[in-house]
Amino acid sequence: MARDYLTIGEVVEKLQGTHPDLSISKIRFLEEEGLISPERTAGGYRKFAQADVARIDLILRLQREHFLPLAVIRDRLADYDKGKVPVELRQVVGAVETVSLPLEDAETVPLDDAPSQLGLPTSFIKELAEYGLIELVDGAKGPELGRADVHIAHVCWDMRRFGVEPRHLRMYETFAERESTFFSQILMPAFRHRTPETRQRLVETLGELTELTEQLTSHLVRRALGRVFEDVM
Repeated sequence: MARDYLTIGEVVEKLQGTHPDLSISKIRFLEEEGLISPERTAGGYRKFAQADVARIDLILRLQREHFLPLAVIRDRLADYDKGKVPVELRQVVGAVETVSLPLEDAETVPLDDAPSQLGLPTSFIKELAEYGLIELVDGAKGPELGRADVHIAHVCWDMRRFGVEPRHLRMYETFAERESTFFSQILMPAFRHRTPETRQRLVETLGELTELTEQLTSHLVRRALGRVFEDVM
């Protein structure tokens, strides 16, 4: 039966490419300091889940890129575990997508695991689903969150810093549905027959269209805001 965890030696091997100075003793030290808390096997050996590996990576990046002492990192992680994302963590997580994407071996995250795996309260996830911004699917453990919706949930959570709540974001879902319908109408005739070649061209075309519409939206919003904030935009 395949293991769903890594040993301490395997964690070092997995992360040494990014953190050459990492050692087994360093990981043990992080545990002694209360920054990580891996489970143990019946024989007392440490079991590192993907979330544990991501957390170690995060700690090491905060030390290297922000020069934060462990005491400060501990406080930042405590806030993050409560669903708050300090500036330093947001920058690092956004760059490496470790904590926000614990989906290397799974396509979904159980709703009940959202606080531990994603750093998001279940109440917030349910609110997003209520307003149609994400869709919860039935899983073995109950409602689950899909890979694409994990990205959406994190963006929505970050927007709360500016007083933007899920109820304010419904218009983006409506626009996305309209844009999707429009793209389907203009692309369907050309890609009706799905061969490996046309499928690849479709992926590339959708990527280009998405990038262009993101640029267009950004420019239109900036122009509209410039009419309101003439001395800023």
